[in-house]
Amino acid sequence: MKRIICLLLVLFLCSGCNIDKNIIRTGDGAVVLVYSSHPVFSSSENSNEYNITLYDDKTLSVSNYGKMSKKINVSDEDYQKIINYAFSSKFVNLKKDLTDDRVLDGSYNSIELYFEDGTSKKYGGYNPTNKTFLKLRDMLIKVLEKEGEE
Repeated sequence: MKRIICLLLVLFLCSGCNIDKNIIRTGDGAVVLVYSSHPVFSSSENSNEYNITLYDDKTLSVSNYGKMSKKINVSDEDYQKIINYAFSSKFVNLKKDLTDDRVLDGSYNSIELYFEDGTSKKYGGYNPTNKTFLKLRDMLIKVLEKEGEE
């Protein structure tokens, strides 16, 4: 009987792990996540360095070298898909360094998630090939491509 109670207690405590971390930061236009891509061998403003930022007011912006070039509204459906995936345990529990050590050049890519408790966690590396990471990146890019089609 003691074993069952202990087991239930352990399961209850573990099921609550990271609950606070899975709550996104909210508030008048708060940043929810940022995808960044930085070429390794580039210093010109014409490079492909850019950031895609998702806000809790369901807008998404693209900036190049800190200059905002585009800001769009994200549909409720797309926003929920991105948030549900980004803050899922599958993504949140990735290791922080996703560098592909087989590649010697390219770009540094990262996704930083912002949590309600004021903390953030950054995942990425040089030429990351992690499928979970790339899926979230592709979801953000797909929202931008949709906007371009309209």
